[in-house]
Amino acid sequence: MRFLRLCLVSFLFSILTGQVATEHLYYGAPSLGLAGSDVAIPKQSWSVFVNPAGSAYQKSPVFIAGSESLFGQDYLSHSFAGANFQLSGIGSFGITLENFSVNYGGNTLSNETAIGFHQGILLRSDRNSTIAFGYGVRNYSVDYGKSAGVSGDGSDGINLGSHNSLGVDVGVMASLAKRIRFGARAFNINSPSIGEANSSVRLPQRVQVGIAFSPYDLVWTTAAITRSVGHATNFHAGMSYAISDNFFLRSGIQTDPNRFATGFGVIIKKIHIDYGLLTHPVLPVTHQVSIEVNR
Repeated sequence: MRFLRLCLVSFLFSILTGQVATEHLYYGAPSLGLAGSDVAIPKQSWSVFVNPAGSAYQKSPVFIAGSESLFGQDYLSHSFAGANFQLSGIGSFGITLENFSVNYGGNTLSNETAIGFHQGILLRSDRNSTIAFGYGVRNYSVDYGKSAGVSGDGSDGINLGSHNSLGVDVGVMASLAKRIRFGARAFNINSPSIGEANSSVRLPQRVQVGIAFSPYDLVWTTAAITRSVGHATNFHAGMSYAISDNFFLRSGIQTDPNRFATGFGVIIKKIHIDYGLLTHPVLPVTHQVSIEVNR
């Protein structure tokens, strides 16, 4: 069992370090429950992570936070938090903090931190339509931990150092008659890289385009296409259904690899608590819990 666990760690770690800064599509249990198809849905509180243009519709301050262990493995810890606020006449702003670490045997194999600043600007708004633009700037920091060393467990290894880089995201969102929405986001458009000389590696880049449709007030159906540099194109689709004013059900699918998602949300006064799970054809299920606190 320990050997299989070590093999899984080695396999996942090779993927993660190959990307340098891990590419992650699902921020917040509402997004994970929709299989990442919510780039156009008006979930303004999570827009600082999903689509910065959506934060332009946020009218009051809000705090969000979430956590998960990727594929159910406690040594693959991913946590994130953010805050949205509005300045009159300027627009809506957001601040985010994200951390992803790989820990095994009491040693940190890698640690990634991203601190971001985001702004959403409402360009046009009338009775029938709206259009918004948003951008985000993130500072990425990657600490590679220690080498295996003579002992092989990292306790006597050498420090492999750390690197920093800056990434820029942009997004747009538009609505028609409040029932149809379009959203798009480009991630790391400045082609940032991390490392030096021959060890320099470009950070993940992707573009996501999606639509959302609400046939009536209780339901949102979503669809999106994601294209990441060096990876296959993914198709995402999902549906969110309001059982009541305080309880929501969500489900979604993703292709290549084929994954199924589901989740629910509960509202208790000004606090939203959400849960989502996402399957994988080979690896265990990923569970995510998030919270949203509105002023």
